[in-house]
Parts: sequence; C-alpha cells; structure tokens
Amino acid sequence: MDTHETAGVTGRGLDRRRVEGAYVWRKTDVAHRSDWIWHLTDAHLADLERAVAAVHRRGLALEDVTAADFPLPSLAADLAAIATTLENGLGFALVRGLPIARYDEATLGLIFWGLGSHLGVGVSQSYRGDKLGQVIDRGEVGRYYTAGGPIEMHMDPVDVVGLLCIRKARRGGESRIVSSFAVHNAILADQPAAIDPLYRGFHYSSRPVDRVNEPAHTPHRVPVFATDRAGRPACFYLPISIRSATKLGIALSDAELAALDLVDAAANRDALYLDMTFEPGDMQFLNNRRILHGRTDYEDPPNEADRRLLLRLWLMIPGWAPLPTTMRIHGEGDKLGGGIPKRDDTPA
Repeated sequence: MDTHETAGVTGRGLDRRRVEGAYVWRKTDVAHRSDWIWHLTDAHLADLERAVAAVHRRGLALEDVTAADFPLPSLAADLAAIATTLENGLGFALVRGLPIARYDEATLGLIFWGLGSHLGVGVSQSYRGDKLGQVIDRGEVGRYYTAGGPIEMHMDPVDVVGLLCIRKARRGGESRIVSSFAVHNAILADQPAAIDPLYRGFHYSSRPVDRVNEPAHTPHRVPVFATDRAGRPACFYLPISIRSATKLGIALSDAELAALDLVDAAANRDALYLDMTFEPGDMQFLNNRRILHGRTDYEDPPNEADRRLLLRLWLMIPGWAPLPTTMRIHGEGDKLGGGIPKRDDTPA
C-alpha cells in the first residue's frame, strides 16, 4: 500500500475504517482544478496522424495495434502523467482537442485505440468480440451503453474505461463520476452497519449471450469494497448484473437492498459527484477500481444520424496488481484476464 494511503486492511479486505488517498475526493476538491485535463497540441496531432499512416502502411488490424506500433513521442510525458493520475491520483483524466471533423470514424477509432494502447491493453466488450463499443441509443435494453436516457452509477468489469465523444446530445448527457471511496466513507460515517453487506458482496449474472462456459451467476459473492492483491483498496459495483442474478433466484435481504440504495444515494450526493460535459473530441479515462460513473438524462436531435455517439474502450493495465478472483464476474475472457469472451456461435 502507498504510504499516503490509510485504510483498515485485513486478510480478506477492508475493515470499518475510512479510506484516505488522492483518489478519495469530493466535488469541491476537483471542480476548480485543471490538472486532470490534458490538451492536444499541433505536435501531438502530427504524431497521431503519422502513427495512423504507419498502421495503414503495414495493414494492421485495429486489435493488433500495440504501443510499439503507434509511436507518440511528443505525447510520452503526458501519457505517463495520465497513467500515474489513473493509478495513484484522482483516478480520472480528460484529454481534449481531437478535431473530430478532420477524420472519418474509422480513423477516429484507430487514434483512440492507439492512444489507449499506451495506457493499457484493449479487450473485448461483448460476445461479438468488439474492441470499440459504440455508446448510442439503439433501444437495446440490458446494456447501459446501447440505450438512451440516464445511466445509474456503476463500474465496468475492466481496469480502465475510455470514452471518446464523437457527437454530443442536443441537451444533457453529462458524464457523472464520483470517488467510490468517498462513497464508502460517506456510508461508513452515516450508517456504519450498512457497510458490512457491501464488504460481503453480491452474486452477479451477465446476459446469457455474454457467458461462455460460465455458470448462470457467479458462484461467489463479489465484494463492492475490498483490496487488490497488493493490499490497495479496490471497488466493484455493477447493479444491473446484481439485479440480473435476482431473476435467477438469488434473493437479496432487506439489509442488502438497503445497502444498494445507500450506494446509489451517496454516489448521487451533490457534494460528492462531478459532472463533465463532453465536447466532440474529448477523451475521458476512468479507473474502474476507484471511480463510479453514470450519465445524466439527455435529449437527442430528431435526425437519427445526429444522435449522441461516443466510442468506448476497455483497457486492462499490465502493471496493476491483480484483483482477487472474488472481484471477477467473468472468466478469463480476453487479454490479461479481462474482457468478455467472443462466442464462436455468435448470435445474430
């Protein structure tokens, strides 16, 4: 554990003590700061375009592109700072200034993937094996990113999630983020007994198409708050999959239901969360072990081709300490034990 962190750590996770660290912040701690925002310069864009051209010359598929295939010398210092911020700092970063109108969507996806390859390893996001998800309202229920409207606070089952804004909503659609351990501390201060069900955790179930040779629900409980294998505080919270498990007969006690309500209420406290308004060309990266994220309600333009659209990237980070197996909801799916396995019998 870093020397600047203090958390009650036991052999099985956290005890009932406050967690402290740079990643435990409140809105007033970060809203006025700009040290979590990086701006792309002309030199950065020139490097990105050279890297794209080199990938095209070699005929590489997007998922085969690594940091070595996508050199970004002018961005090296910034990318190192972003990586440090994600792991040991606030846990979130925003990169601004990608000129969306200059590139087609395939090039934008390659730029996003290539930049992300300097932070981690991209992995599959669904049974289709897609490496870049499209966050757009398709009316597909059961997933957060293919339906419109607000999204409840949650985490994705990988180390880092990235979002690139291609088109913004006509109104609303802010990205809402909160420090998961500010939420932990708020619950601990207000209702300390309610933290125990969150330490104990919940059974999870994914959509049937996303399960490949896996049981219908996790045989183990997945703690909301625990520690990684290096003893550092970690969080995982995906309420849509907890609710899915209840449909398979996993009952929740009154105390467990109340604890889930407390997480949602604390995560949406005005004093804790930060709302970000995405502009086209903004890239957001979040540490999924430390940051809960959601979305405010929004209104799309009437023309379907103008709908709000973001590209999503899932990254596993090789240098981060592994999570305990109890904090996994999928088996060994893609690279570095992350992602959702692609199905050979992919449904239509």
